[in-house]
Amino acid sequence: MTTVKSTDFAHTEANKMLSLINNQLPSLIQQLNNHGTQLSDPNHWDGPLAQKFRGEVWPQAKGDLDRMKGSLEQLQQQVQKILTNISHAGGA
Repeated sequence: MTTVKSTDFAHTEANKMLSLINNQLPSLIQQLNNHGTQLSDPNHWDGPLAQKFRGEVWPQAKGDLDRMKGSLEQLQQQVQKILTNISHAGGA
């Protein structure tokens, strides 16, 4: 038989993690996307470094941010499962 341990602390930490995933991180990712898009506009910033940013740096960073958003959605689902499991085990 497997022992299951579930404390109020685990429940609290999982809730904190879920709150960050749901409330703060999506907003930060969106803000980074917005700033990167603005910096990519040659009406706001141009020259050799700006062109490198537009052509190389920002496309890579944007892809990373998009992948991060997808990873956060998966993490959100996993943390929700953790909370459900903790509740079923009798914690919090």
